[in-house]
Amino acid sequence: MDLNNPVVTPDARHIVGRLLLNGIEVPFVSADVDSNAFYSADTFSAVFALSAMPPGMDLLGWWSDQTSIEVSIAVGILSPNTTDWETLIVGGVDRWTFQPARFEVRVEGRDYTAKLIDAKTSEVFKNLTTSQLATQLAQRHGLTPVVTATQTTVGSIYKYDHAHVTDERSEWDLLSYFAGVDGFQVYVKGNELHYEPALDPTTADQYVIKWVDPGSLNWPQANCSDDLTFERDLTLAKGVTVQVRSWTKGKAYTVSYPTNTAKGIAPGQSTAKRQVYSVVRNGLDKAAAMQLAQKLHKQITDHEMRMSGSLPGDNILMPNVIVRVEGTNSPFDQLYYVDSVRRSISFESGYSMSLTAKNHNPNSMILP
Repeated sequence: MDLNNPVVTPDARHIVGRLLLNGIEVPFVSADVDSNAFYSADTFSAVFALSAMPPGMDLLGWWSDQTSIEVSIAVGILSPNTTDWETLIVGGVDRWTFQPARFEVRVEGRDYTAKLIDAKTSEVFKNLTTSQLATQLAQRHGLTPVVTATQTTVGSIYKYDHAHVTDERSEWDLLSYFAGVDGFQVYVKGNELHYEPALDPTTADQYVIKWVDPGSLNWPQANCSDDLTFERDLTLAKGVTVQVRSWTKGKAYTVSYPTNTAKGIAPGQSTAKRQVYSVVRNGLDKAAAMQLAQKLHKQITDHEMRMSGSLPGDNILMPNVIVRVEGTNSPFDQLYYVDSVRRSISFESGYSMSLTAKNHNPNSMILP
């Protein structure tokens, strides 16, 4: 099902922004929200005019006294036909700055994915299933678990991947790794931790970006701005490594293709870091794992494409939505996975958003 109507028609709408500081609604000058692919935290920034703040909050003393500040940003789109409110982000302020010449305070922070990112652990959790672990970690940080039950036990993964499970790492890294084993996606939305099956592009709802060449009008038309951009990197083949991890019949395998290690660069070198795509497929022997790595490497390096663009702001396009491009009459007409969506709302510029996406799932890519 298409989530949006790509045919642009004249319409009037009223945009309303709502921002809460520690549960108190306050006016703001502008706000930006970056919704990222699932394995990283969403981020936000906002600017406040001190003179417009409620009594008591219009002084630097209030800001200096706070040990933690929670921010909630929501946007409402009101029109004669619909009322659409969406909470874009709930999270904590990491830092705030004061500009005395402008009488403004700016805050920056992350959503509550940060609670798991900042928590290091070397616990093993051997007696739990991966879904039970997700539930336990959510409750540990005051988040509501929205978890699909799994049969995979942490102990079975520990048996074949001792190093990955027992190394001290963040709780988020650990949970993201288990999501990859299960074929799941893990993300935080508001005060909820989601651990659920990954998107299936054959059945998932899609967001349509439709390009229309010039016709009766002398300019092209689209439900996005004129910065719609497509990219095909012909040098990508030199910078991709695919890792396949599997275990079968009591043996664990990790193979890489190409076989050279995917390390970063030393200071002074000009060679870019390699992109490392990591997949888990249980039940493969070493030869079958290598064949899969070679196949995936060819698919990525031969066909990977990226797209970006700006659109009028809406509350539909999120990283868990697949984008379908139509109308360019080129190989770029296909499905894309969203890397990030950046939304901006202000009195000067209204409500707008921009996105970046690629035609391979960015959640299979890990850092070198």
